[in-house]
Amino acid sequence: MRKAIPAIGLAVLVVLSGCVTATVDSTVAADGTVSEYDLTLEMSPSVYDGFQSQAQQEGYDSIEGYLLADVNTSRMENHTYDQNLEGENVTLSLTFTNWTPGPESDVSTNVSDGNVTYEDRTFLTADEESDVAFGDGVAVEYRLTMPADITSSNADLVRNDTAVWEYASDEPVDEPIRATSPAPSSAFGPGMGIPVAVVALLGAALLARRD
Repeated sequence: MRKAIPAIGLAVLVVLSGCVTATVDSTVAADGTVSEYDLTLEMSPSVYDGFQSQAQQEGYDSIEGYLLADVNTSRMENHTYDQNLEGENVTLSLTFTNWTPGPESDVSTNVSDGNVTYEDRTFLTADEESDVAFGDGVAVEYRLTMPADITSSNADLVRNDTAVWEYASDEPVDEPIRATSPAPSSAFGPGMGIPVAVVALLGAALLARRD
């Protein structure tokens, strides 16, 4: 049974035979950095109890520790975890910011020939080579924002720079989430940011006045 990365023992949730909704909102920068990756898992209290028991059996003190066990947090600026146990369902939330996924991650980005390609294999429920589904039980709602208008993808819906995928809980995910867009270059170079850009503009203006 594969343990999905970045987030996650989703395979365990499938085995628990409870319906889980996974919602992802991911944003990719022109340099291939995942500026924000938000994952929300919503499940019934009984599935949550089973998930918590599974984490404890594998030696983890908390579900957070289990979810992040295979995540290289040193490759991101920050990460947060939150859980809400109130109401009819339990909600678990993970957020990664300014993340550069490594080769061990199921999320990958590639910048080449003026394009950036994003791929997420986290939710695969079928072996691509044998086409054998391992199970179902996780409904996926995935929203991806690329740095420019998307030129190719396998999404259900594409509108400009945004792509959306939706999988029902009984629908196998047999290929990775994937999209490609141009990688626009900043007039001030990557990573300068708005404050530095403003200073650069002011400096240029002063030089022009002197001339």
